[in-house]
Amino acid sequence: MTLIAWAAVLFSAFIASGGIYDLLDDPLTMVPAGGGWVLVDPRPGEQTLNESLVVMVLTMFMFTGMLVAHRSTQVVYDQKKANMMLILGITLILLGLAGSHYLIILKRTIGR
Repeated sequence: MTLIAWAAVLFSAFIASGGIYDLLDDPLTMVPAGGGWVLVDPRPGEQTLNESLVVMVLTMFMFTGMLVAHRSTQVVYDQKKANMMLILGITLILLGLAGSHYLIILKRTIGR
């Protein structure tokens, strides 16, 4: 059952990061812009392969953070361990959210 659950989580992260788009459209890794190369495609409806990979990693950070925070509630014998697990879980969730928000900001500022 655990293997099926992890497969479902990985598949969901793959879908959320645009994996189907990557398979069907074969996007570029980098896009030329302003005399150089950028890793974030400035066009609103497009994305690079690197964007997809970063979004997948950030999504997994958020999921792992939720899992670690949930596991911290099940540690009843060691309060210090439970607190550290909760802090780690919250940190991973915030890191994933902040990274996703930063990618959105990058996409908006490069496109102008």
